[in-house]
Amino acid sequence: MPSTSGTYAGPESDERYIRDLVARVERESTPQKVRLMRYWLSLRDGGYPDYRRFDALDIPDLLGDLAVVEVERPGPRFRFRLYGTRVAEIRGRDLTGLYIGDPGVFPPDLNRLYRQSYVEVMETGRPVFSIVPYEPHRRVVGNYHRLLLPFTDSRRGLGTCDFILLSFQSVPLGLS
Repeated sequence: MPSTSGTYAGPESDERYIRDLVARVERESTPQKVRLMRYWLSLRDGGYPDYRRFDALDIPDLLGDLAVVEVERPGPRFRFRLYGTRVAEIRGRDLTGLYIGDPGVFPPDLNRLYRQSYVEVMETGRPVFSIVPYEPHRRVVGNYHRLLLPFTDSRRGLGTCDFILLSFQSVPLGLS
């Protein structure tokens, strides 16, 4: 059973979940998401990968689609430490330094949705993948593929989810 404290316990059920998630990403998403998922897996050593092992030079072509979310405790609060250029283009602004829930960052319904997904990753230690309709002016023109990957910070030494790597990609209808 995953810990609700955000500490990764690594039971067999988590490994099964991750195998199933990898298969789902391979089936339903883009080659970029598959590469990122495999990269994250290569950094794991039975639990969360250490954020200090993440090297942007390993995946330079994916960086524009990434955001780094820092988990701040107590709270928790979720702060964008880095917001990729392509993500900023889709959103219409760079959110680096801002928090989920800050006024004007996202509409209230998206604040709830995003916060809920970050809390889920933090509490369970499991990655989350979702496909969400992209509806500018309430007309569906594509989907967002969102992949959230937990990382720990070995300097803190707590074995908790301290960072979430968010991969966010807009995929036009017919390609998703």
